[in-house]
Amino acid sequence: MSRSMFDDLDVSQASAMGAADSRTLRLSAHPLTEAELEGLIRYQEAFLAHLEQPSVEQNPLVTAHELGLKASGLAVKVVEMGSSMLRAYCGQRWTARRLRTRLAELEQQTDTASAEKASRARDELYRIEDLEPLARRYGQEAIDLLNQHEDHLVALHTRMQKALTRA
Repeated sequence: MSRSMFDDLDVSQASAMGAADSRTLRLSAHPLTEAELEGLIRYQEAFLAHLEQPSVEQNPLVTAHELGLKASGLAVKVVEMGSSMLRAYCGQRWTARRLRTRLAELEQQTDTASAEKASRARDELYRIEDLEPLARRYGQEAIDLLNQHEDHLVALHTRMQKALTRA
């Protein structure tokens, strides 16, 4: 008998373990619905509306979180699990966008060092563009749903990172 039910995968041992971990985590992932995604977007928008305003408030993050929860209409657990998924997805999509921009800049240059950097950037972009690990973790249906709203989600993610870094 094989050591693991995933031994038949045609991948390295480290990749096999990552795939097994993702599959295990997928079993515990909350399936994302369109209504929940809309609630998560409302949460982030309300959170940011409060946090991006100048404030002398003692705990602006606490108030922003409470306002976001109220606006979302979702339970805290759903918001936290959904926010984790959004951070993973949007972080990867944001990185891919930045890498594409950098690659375009490098391809405009003709020196050897830039060509070498462009080659490495292409390899990294290929890796970053692969959403299959996220699909294994959260489900293909969730990733398809997020892809439909990518521009808006990445814009919110960017604002959220700036707001949280300032806070």
